[in-house]
Amino acid sequence: MSKGDEILRRLSERFDLREEEYASLASSKSGNPFEVIIATVISQNTNDKNTMRVMMGLRERFGSLNPEKLLEIPIEDLEEILRPAGLYKQKAKYLKRISEELRGGRLTEILRESNTEEIRRKLMGIPGIGPKTADVLLSLLGRETIAVDRHIARVSLRLGIAKDKNYESIRESLMKIFDKNDYFRAHLLLIKLGRTYCRPRNPKCSDCPLRDICDYSHLLKPGDSDEVHSNTESSLYSSN
Repeated sequence: MSKGDEILRRLSERFDLREEEYASLASSKSGNPFEVIIATVISQNTNDKNTMRVMMGLRERFGSLNPEKLLEIPIEDLEEILRPAGLYKQKAKYLKRISEELRGGRLTEILRESNTEEIRRKLMGIPGIGPKTADVLLSLLGRETIAVDRHIARVSLRLGIAKDKNYESIRESLMKIFDKNDYFRAHLLLIKLGRTYCRPRNPKCSDCPLRDICDYSHLLKPGDSDEVHSNTESSLYSSN
């Protein structure tokens, strides 16, 4: 059994995955790709509970979300809706930029492209959409990619799956170790691992199901701040 298969086997035995724990996954049930982008941007630097609270506020005001509706709302009103998710002024500007770029059905046009990397390139060319947001949307659409959030970056570096700290390097390492049919499940399970055991501070190494195959578990002690990985998170996720 490969290391990737073993990781997924152990994590699947330990964790139950619930839709409500992942705001972007919950948003994907609407069948509206634009809503997934919005939820992913809102989720930056906040938890899924806050993200879903904001998404509920947007739906209550607009019903189904589209770029034209977000462009009509005054930015001050949008900021107020976004307030529970933090960084609301910055996120409001991102959402306005994204809506401006995707108005008139441009997102549908982009997603018709057959080549995943080309879609990814076009999405990332839109101000406010970074690699994580693009990869979340593409993975939810069944495309072959893995989105890397701060939890996945931390876990990948500690396990020794990835060696370099930049987003693209971590993504490529994950796509090599896991089977393409398991990309999305790996994404969800690694997030769960990062939230539950592999925390930036006070990681619960003794309880982790991967402790014996983790390159870093024997180096981490209770109370360690793990500054290397904390710094990695801040540098990786300064954008979406």
